[in-house]
Amino acid sequence: MDQLRQYLLRRHGGPAVLALSRGPSPSAGPGEVGVRVSAIGVNYAEILSRKGLYGWAPKLPYVPGMEAAGVIDAVGPGVTGRAVGESVVVGTQFGCYAERVVVPAVRALPAVPGYSPAENAAFAVNYATAWVALMEMARLRPTDRVLVTAAAGGVGTAAVQLAAAFGCDVTGAVGSEAKRARLAPLGARQAILYEDIRSKANQLDVVLELVGGPVYRDALASLAPFGRLVVAGFASLHLQRWNPWSWWKTWRDIPRAAIGDLALASRGVLATHLGYLLDDPPRLLGVWRDLTAFVERHGIRPVIGATVPFERMADAHRLIESRRCVGKVVVSPVSSEQ
Repeated sequence: MDQLRQYLLRRHGGPAVLALSRGPSPSAGPGEVGVRVSAIGVNYAEILSRKGLYGWAPKLPYVPGMEAAGVIDAVGPGVTGRAVGESVVVGTQFGCYAERVVVPAVRALPAVPGYSPAENAAFAVNYATAWVALMEMARLRPTDRVLVTAAAGGVGTAAVQLAAAFGCDVTGAVGSEAKRARLAPLGARQAILYEDIRSKANQLDVVLELVGGPVYRDALASLAPFGRLVVAGFASLHLQRWNPWSWWKTWRDIPRAAIGDLALASRGVLATHLGYLLDDPPRLLGVWRDLTAFVERHGIRPVIGATVPFERMADAHRLIESRRCVGKVVVSPVSSEQ
């Protein structure tokens, strides 16, 4: 059986636990396709998984990685409408930190035409998260005044682009002066620091909140009557298993909402997690069709902040944890056969 290079996570810990190894290349079974990976999109959820802090991760050992771009190289029994050589974007629970992955055919989505492999790898998780939060949850309207927190990150840059293209007045909130200037080219009419969010009290219609803690509390207070806040991340999470102080801080900073307070202010708080889409193929494909049609129509391209070689996956994790990067971190190229 062919051997492939992969990152098999055997224990939790720092970035150094991500070590290249070799393992058997899986065969595509009934309803599955095999994908030769070109590029990998790295997500914050995988940082948490590596640390043992992500409840959706499988049991050790496993190969992390939720998204990748590549080409179908095998079609399993019972699969119709797919072909060897088709360019796809893989969205799944794990397995993408490898030269090859096998997934249910419905999780190999059509690649976005005109995107490079790196752009396709940077697209699925961030843009689908932003799209579901804004369009499906918040029911965005072109007249809405929108705030996006963590606006320089992968989901944040996607949300700014999507909301601006939809016609909204978009404000991006970031944690440093260095990131503010990066938001105007994406369509943000205003870029502010987190401590300035309180100046927006009672002024905004929609908030996409990705940070938690004081940022969440100030963002909630920024909603005007009938405003909607959607929680889609918790970037301030700094839970350490052996540090009780971090447990208390995490508990304190988890986004919460009191129904009575929401009722008095006529505000709504919602939350979303993309994982549910994997078990609902019709809805997944519907979201994908609407999202890709929108970005093609408006000429939106993913913001890639850094591209890291496959052999340096640990550096990709370190870069994300440093919070220095604007946009998505992509690992590429992956397979030496492409």
